[in-house]
Amino acid sequence: MAKEQHVTVTIMGRNYTLRAEEDPQYVRMLAAYVDDKLQEIAKVSPRMSTTRLAILAAINIADEYHKAEQGAGRNLDEEADETLDRILQKLETGTK
Repeated sequence: MAKEQHVTVTIMGRNYTLRAEEDPQYVRMLAAYVDDKLQEIAKVSPRMSTTRLAILAAINIADEYHKAEQGAGRNLDEEADETLDRILQKLETGTK
């Protein structure tokens, strides 16, 4: 298990100190991604509260995550189908 450490990140101009077992660079990269999402929404709705910005950013990130997960699942299904087809062809032709 990795050692827990403190990592300071900046989101929407505010500093947050997080405890993490992950590499600090990775944590900073995640925080920058979240900050980018918040800034993107804030440009469209500059008067929106930070709480609403955070909720919309969370929904957008969750949407991206689930779409990526579904895409990965589809790719795995396609690969499995192709592998099964190759195996069936080999069985039909008697080759290895």
